[in-house]
Amino acid sequence: MDLNAAFISSILFAIGTILLAIGLILAGVLHVKNIRTVHKLMSILQGNKNVDKSHFYKEMTVSQGINFTALAFASWIMLFVAIAFFYLLVPTVLPFSYMDVSTLASNPLGFGIFGIIVGMLAAIIIFFLDKLPDDRRELRLTEIYSFYSISKGTKKIIGIALIPLWISVFISAYIGTIYPERSILAQLISLILLLISSGILVMPVYKEAWEARR
Repeated sequence: MDLNAAFISSILFAIGTILLAIGLILAGVLHVKNIRTVHKLMSILQGNKNVDKSHFYKEMTVSQGINFTALAFASWIMLFVAIAFFYLLVPTVLPFSYMDVSTLASNPLGFGIFGIIVGMLAAIIIFFLDKLPDDRRELRLTEIYSFYSISKGTKKIIGIALIPLWISVFISAYIGTIYPERSILAQLISLILLLISSGILVMPVYKEAWEARR
């Protein structure tokens, strides 16, 4: 029974990981495609003229408000932290983990230090992307939502994504505290929360891509 449960857990873990990776990668591809589609449409409306990208971005971008932008930024950083906690805190499919760093693993504040380090690295990457040229603004993570019309309800849902992300981090931390023991239920719950949260964060991209097909 335990072997069957472990096998099923491994299968679900693999499926969940694949869905998480595909969901985020596909969202990135669709986001770029959404922008290029609108750019092409604007060129056609302008009589097949080559519309300057700086003008295009100026016309297309929508201010979503400072509060929402800051909340969305925090949610993306927490997503990276939650993913790192889930996959790097204890040995899973990767050949290295937090437990391999003895100075952190033996430190009573190790989990917190690990989370801060990952959060800072995520922020650095996001700010690095933010420095890309203006003709590559679609790749700036801080501006991803400025290309979409987002309702107040959707903004609230994106903001609420912080909650399941925090819960996922706490559950992953629990898994780390009981290591080398395992909790299949805790692992699956943490993964499900990651899937839900990532889906919420990229929801405007998929919504736009779906509406463009209709």
